[in-house]
Amino acid sequence: MADQMSSDSSQAASTIKFPSPLPVDTVSLPTALDSNKLSTPSFVVGIGASAGGLEAIERLFRAMPTDTGMAFVVIQHLSPDFKSLMPELVGRFTTMTAIPVEDNVVVQPNTIYLLRPKKDMVIEGNLLIAHDRPIEKALSLPINTFFRSLAAQWQEKAIAIVLSGTGSDGSAGIMDVREAGGLVLVQSEQTSRFDGMPRSAIETGCVEAVLAPEDMPAALKAYAENRLIAPPSTVTHIGSEPAPGIPAILHRLREVYGIDFNYYKPNTITRRIERRVALHPEHISIEEYSNRVGQDPAELDLLYKDLLIGVTRFFRDPEAFKELEHSIAPQVIDRASDDEELRLWVCGCSTGEEAYSIAILFLEELAARGRRIHLKVLATDLHRKSLQTASEGIYPESSFSEMPPEVKEKYFLELPSGNYRVTANLRKVLIFSEHNVLKDPPFTRIDLVSCRNLLIYLENAAQIRAIASFHFALKIGGYLFLGSSEGLGDLAPEFSVESNHWKLYRKLRENRQLNNLRLPLIHEPRHAYPGMAAATDLRLGRAYESLLAQYVPNGILLNDRNEALHIFGTASRYLSPPTGKISSDVFSLLQGHLRIAAMTALRNAQQQNVPVTYRGVHHRVGDTEWNLDIKVTPLRDSVANITHYMLQLTEAPDPLQKKAETIETIANDDGGSHASQVEWLESELQRARESLQSTVEELETSNEELQATNEELLASNEELQSTNEELHSVNEELYRALLHKSG
Repeated sequence: MADQMSSDSSQAASTIKFPSPLPVDTVSLPTALDSNKLSTPSFVVGIGASAGGLEAIERLFRAMPTDTGMAFVVIQHLSPDFKSLMPELVGRFTTMTAIPVEDNVVVQPNTIYLLRPKKDMVIEGNLLIAHDRPIEKALSLPINTFFRSLAAQWQEKAIAIVLSGTGSDGSAGIMDVREAGGLVLVQSEQTSRFDGMPRSAIETGCVEAVLAPEDMPAALKAYAENRLIAPPSTVTHIGSEPAPGIPAILHRLREVYGIDFNYYKPNTITRRIERRVALHPEHISIEEYSNRVGQDPAELDLLYKDLLIGVTRFFRDPEAFKELEHSIAPQVIDRASDDEELRLWVCGCSTGEEAYSIAILFLEELAARGRRIHLKVLATDLHRKSLQTASEGIYPESSFSEMPPEVKEKYFLELPSGNYRVTANLRKVLIFSEHNVLKDPPFTRIDLVSCRNLLIYLENAAQIRAIASFHFALKIGGYLFLGSSEGLGDLAPEFSVESNHWKLYRKLRENRQLNNLRLPLIHEPRHAYPGMAAATDLRLGRAYESLLAQYVPNGILLNDRNEALHIFGTASRYLSPPTGKISSDVFSLLQGHLRIAAMTALRNAQQQNVPVTYRGVHHRVGDTEWNLDIKVTPLRDSVANITHYMLQLTEAPDPLQKKAETIETIANDDGGSHASQVEWLESELQRARESLQSTVEELETSNEELQATNEELLASNEELQSTNEELHSVNEELYRALLHKSG
């Protein structure tokens, strides 16, 4: 569809010039060097410093043990006009070997590597690669360059340290380290000779600890030892149980914040909890840590923020935004009428950088096309403090590393503190609100949904629920913008692919069958931790299967959504699967009288919470007929707070024999009273069926009316929120005007 744009549209498109990406991925790894024969560091520590950094480096390494097993890479801003004496200076306060990196060097434990003047450096695997800095490169950010490569290559074993210096180099890089699961330490402003770099790093919100340089070695030692002593079972694999303490932590988070992290991937949750445990100087277990978060609200809030993984920045992934700018935004705008509101939803907006970026992109596109369409961006998240930051719209200079300077100048005002505030014209476009995509109703009439790098942290059932909500929110032809590692899964047929590389999709149609996928999720322990429901011994599992086959009667085990979980015995012969797409809904597998009886029995069992039995239900599949007794038994699980149901199917006496006896009885009846009674009963049954069908149709109509009413209420609520935001903006402008007048 992107290829069908007119030439006029292409010429009218805005031209935001994004900065070129850092040259981390452009360096090729030499093949001649065999690093397998060399030992590997336990962690790689990147140390960024500038003005006043030499003193901080000395204080750091004087306190650093020489046998940590870590490799240290010092990236310092150096003058290109003078020879660096760093190797000699470092040798005065540590016995570790200090190596200036001229070309390519394999990192070794307990070794310090130094950046040379006029060089930039990255790491690929175990190999440090230094290359000449381009002469035409006006602005050099070598700390950011190295930190980003360190995060990409060493992931959770990356450690970034920001020491004294001016400017903001390193602040963007530590975001990548934090997102990759690494550790970030920053020198305290009070101990820094120049506090620009430390302050900028702290303002990102991605810092685990702020310390004096001489206190950092103890923090590194505790962090490394706590992670190394962590028992193997703390990482959840298929068939394993969660580490002791984790269920209690998740329960506490749900109790305080109302968010169920059981829907997040267990390995991600476990690793994030382990990171917080490892930051404690004393060696504690996860179970001990669970007791601590139960008593320390501040630590619980730090863990909560860490679990939400709120790392973002303006125009993150510039190439993705270029695709959005040139291929999607023009089409969204072209199909909108002038009296129509253009509605965008940014889900998981964190501190607001991406929401503002998308708003800027569409404002620029609207201006380039001369369209005066009202733009509204709904930006939602779970973390209240992040939403507060986004609503205030004040950001440090380090946040703008990937924003074109002319865009920054147009949409942001510099404050006396050196930070930047969004302009009123940009701020009034956005509405920030707390919203849980797994629990709260979706918005409506949306032209574009952006949800990047959230789904990858969710379990499959939660992913489907979220995508179904996005599908409901979008107009037909609306667009969905996901992260580069995310996809649509089972809901892919509902969208067309606009860009497979940048994960841009277009909604094809409405599908009421997806409504059930948007129902609130009911957590079952087996979803998050399969080992809680599965036997760890395979032989014991086979024994269970044999016992079930031998002693459990014919029937179907159902969950509280009427989905078939397990078919026992020969119950499958009573089923009649439909043609086409297969559903686990048990009622789609049953036909005729059996379906009606099963629906009625199950509904009564759910309402009364007691076993319900119906006898003599006539059922036919093909040429085979049965008389079946139906029994539905509730199976309550008080631990998981859910109820399953056993639909038991038992054959009554031989239907052919019973039919013959019935015919003989009727034939011998002298007055024909039995035949009249049968005829009357059949007519009553027909009337009951017609009444039931009428009731079902009325219920469907009522449901549709309620759905429409709900959508109208949601739209009204959004309009009220928009009005409130506009009144708030007017109030701020009046306040500023009064202050200016009084001044």
